[in-house]
Amino acid sequence: MVHRLSWFREHLGLNPGRILDTQVCDVPLSRKVPGLFRHAGGALATAGQRPEETEAAKLSDLIEDMDRARVTASLVVLHEDTEEFFRLAAQHPGRLFGLAYYDSLSPRRGLERVQALCGEHPAQILGVMTAMPRFGQDPRLRDFVPLYEYCGERSLPIQFCGGGDTTGEEADRPMGLAVLARTYPRLTVICGYTGCWRGETLTRLRRFPNLFLQVDGLSLQDLLRAVGGHKLLFGSDWHGREGRYFERVEAVRRLPRWQRRNVGWRTAVRVYGPRILFPTSDAHP
Repeated sequence: MVHRLSWFREHLGLNPGRILDTQVCDVPLSRKVPGLFRHAGGALATAGQRPEETEAAKLSDLIEDMDRARVTASLVVLHEDTEEFFRLAAQHPGRLFGLAYYDSLSPRRGLERVQALCGEHPAQILGVMTAMPRFGQDPRLRDFVPLYEYCGERSLPIQFCGGGDTTGEEADRPMGLAVLARTYPRLTVICGYTGCWRGETLTRLRRFPNLFLQVDGLSLQDLLRAVGGHKLLFGSDWHGREGRYFERVEAVRRLPRWQRRNVGWRTAVRVYGPRILFPTSDAHP
């Protein structure tokens, strides 16, 4: 009843609007996934955020920031140390869900880790995140086929974290991910938005129903005109306390109502299912 009343108030414009954040990082990520920082040259640190601030951040800070920013729920990228996440998720039901991190530098071990997390916590793990693009890896490599088959069979969307490119091949990635979406129609592919998604590459985004872009909420007008909000979902890339998190959330909240609903939560519900919005009930569409 509370969820229905909230929806009705938002429909009338009485609420600021729910926000689902589809990518935040359990911290300090540089300690938990050091290989990611070695290969990406430290590019995962949020712009303007000092490395020591990332190291000092705690996952409990996320809950406080979510309350302050009025974020409904967040998807947290999980590596090996997950005890704090599951403790906080139990304390704050419906606020935190997990993305199992797939280590593409060690495909077999990475898949085993994904399978273990999903098997032990099926209600809490809603998808998978991988950093193949940051490492300059082609997602079409045969080494990754078992991951795609596993996730496709279990309706687990995969986020491909882009940016931090050191190979000069960034422009080739939209084509590779579009081919992946075409080859595995049961697999939902979510691409971190970078500037290489423009012109003809956006046509590919519209062509495949299982291909989506994750955006940080800033400078969206051209992208919204090109593909519409139904292909975009919000991810703040939270790494710890810093002002741009709130700037990104408010940028989404300032969008026109229909666009705000799509980017802010509706696309996320289509991709990850109703559990992310109604965790205590499977009855809601």
